[in-house]
Amino acid sequence: MDNIPDPPFSLEGPAFAQRVREAEEVTQTLQNNQWNFAASPKIFAIEAGCDVIAKEMVFIHNGHMQTRIGRLVMAGVGSFFNLMGPESARSQFKMVSSHILDEINRQIGSKGLYDFQEFQKYTPFQEVDFLSPSIFYQLRDLVFYGALYGGGLFPSGFENFSRSIAAGKIIHNVVFVPPMPSSDPGRPVSMMATPLSVQVPTPVVEWMEKPIYGGIVKETLHIINLLTLEPTRISHPFLPFVGEGRIVYGHQRYYLRRFVGISPKEGLRGPGVPSERASQKDESSQGGATT
Repeated sequence: MDNIPDPPFSLEGPAFAQRVREAEEVTQTLQNNQWNFAASPKIFAIEAGCDVIAKEMVFIHNGHMQTRIGRLVMAGVGSFFNLMGPESARSQFKMVSSHILDEINRQIGSKGLYDFQEFQKYTPFQEVDFLSPSIFYQLRDLVFYGALYGGGLFPSGFENFSRSIAAGKIIHNVVFVPPMPSSDPGRPVSMMATPLSVQVPTPVVEWMEKPIYGGIVKETLHIINLLTLEPTRISHPFLPFVGEGRIVYGHQRYYLRRFVGISPKEGLRGPGVPSERASQKDESSQGGATT
């Protein structure tokens, strides 16, 4: 792995100060140009970086608060990655165990993601932790971060997050690093991450958007479990309903609705979106996956 460069997070002192000045220049130029991303391709991911392969999640809604816990599996080429996603500005984040997901599967007789043949080709996985959480409150924050740490998003990713920020959402970001990275685009490493919990006050169930394409895997396998205190007939916007029942967790009985399917990524192409590839080599070996 000697040909994989050190990530920009390893910089310090005068070298890091210089990188900050350069990132500010790029950000200021883009801001002066009304965020015309096509005019500054240096902030984009140059090569295929990282994609979410599969998501196994539980949404717990008690009528006024929603808690989302997710087990994510990613495929990536590079030495470190970002996981970004738009969230409500009222969200709270923390790392948790996968116990509730395992317990749901046990009670309904499922092996979770391992039930699906499409998933088997990505095993075995490298275990990764989510590190250095940060929040981008405005487009300038997101662009500065991308310029400082070498990109990680394709043009469609910036366009998508621009719309999310304009709609009043924040962008939550965490970093993850594979123990044994790959520099071969034909052989990305598979990674399974520590579950992340997001809690937000809301009177209705709020589903997540589809992941944005990162250059490696064009589809995502989803397993979504919805737990409520009362029976519902809630549907999912892009996943089929596969079954319902009741489970017990933490001395509480829940009604379960389960949605499972494979969906295409967002941002494969779009009107006015430049090609998802640039002509020069990226020095950072960084990628970005989106939830």
